[in-house]
Amino acid sequence: MTNNIKYIQPTQNDHLLCVNISKTFDNNEREDIYDCARHYWRLSVNRAEKAEYVLAIVHGIVKAVFKPIRWYRSETFIGKSVRYEFDGVMVEDSPFIGLCVWNCVNPKSQNPVAYINI
Repeated sequence: MTNNIKYIQPTQNDHLLCVNISKTFDNNEREDIYDCARHYWRLSVNRAEKAEYVLAIVHGIVKAVFKPIRWYRSETFIGKSVRYEFDGVMVEDSPFIGLCVWNCVNPKSQNPVAYINI
């Protein structure tokens, strides 16, 4: 049996932020995939602002790619810690869609945010 998984192969020029949306996506907790990806992240906003693209990851596979326009502190998150969200546009023809990120991102990490080349 052959392994048909295709892994992401980012270049040094790719500045990517990965957000694991598996839980909210699987549970249909939000309106759409953009809503799953765009908010309530505990992250370094300075690093996030360097990302060219945000990859929405479900069980290690890139389901959607967004070009962030701006990052800002969430005013709607209810909790003790500061969370951030972004406004952006979907990149429908991204070559990253459908690829696995587990060669670049630790699949056992409990942190839902990962940076590639940032």
